[in-house]
Amino acid sequence: MYNVEIKPEEISLGEEMQVLVLKGKGDSIISRMKDGRVILFNRENPIFFDLRPGLLVNCKVSFIAQNYIIVDPYSPPESGIEAIKQGLIMVTESDTWEMSILGQAILYLIEQMEELD
Repeated sequence: MYNVEIKPEEISLGEEMQVLVLKGKGDSIISRMKDGRVILFNRENPIFFDLRPGLLVNCKVSFIAQNYIIVDPYSPPESGIEAIKQGLIMVTESDTWEMSILGQAILYLIEQMEELD
């Protein structure tokens, strides 16, 4: 998928991050780090059942492996414009230039509309 060697992001146990929930295989939910590692959500966490693709959730890192990390949500998930913008930022970092350009254009339009408020 990547032609270039990407350095793994430095991350530590207990680190807090805001994560965009994505659809995984089947009915699963995941997220991704910029370096390509998968972010899994702790299924034993009571907030897990409130998560669905397109939501933003604040999490703490509870486990780190070479290919993935596991996080524990600590606040209810959020939807709305911030979640949409986060998703578009992920699209702009896509390997497909067409998708990247579309993501940038939509993000630009949203930012222009926000300035009108």
